[in-house]
Amino acid sequence: MATVESIIPGLLMARLAELVLSPPLPVAWPDVPFTPPAGSYVEATFLPNTNVNLFVGNDATTQHQGILQVTVVSKAGGGIVAPMEIVGRVAAHFPKGLRISGQGVTVRVSAKPSVARPLQDTDRIRVPVTILYDCFAR
Repeated sequence: MATVESIIPGLLMARLAELVLSPPLPVAWPDVPFTPPAGSYVEATFLPNTNVNLFVGNDATTQHQGILQVTVVSKAGGGIVAPMEIVGRVAAHFPKGLRISGQGVTVRVSAKPSVARPLQDTDRIRVPVTILYDCFAR
């Protein structure tokens, strides 16, 4: 039986994989070999945070929480409007209150996704979208 620690990222990544963009963009998944294309792509990072034990019992439900960070990466020099449109679509795909369920676990997007300012790399700009999640499970 799968653990909650593997189910949570699996559900979040599956939701991201369902995002339809036009044109489609490749996704750099965590710990999967990836060669960045010359154009735009999306990068997924799973960042679990400290669990919260709200109840006294040793067998009580735990609040698992963390961040799915989805970064839109585009070639520098083309302006920020096109990457920000992609960022907006990513944020809209993970609305506050969204519940994603599977294998007896439900993950909830606990806040409206936050969009950071574009970050300049050598030849690319990177725009992170921070998606906060929580999940009550054992």
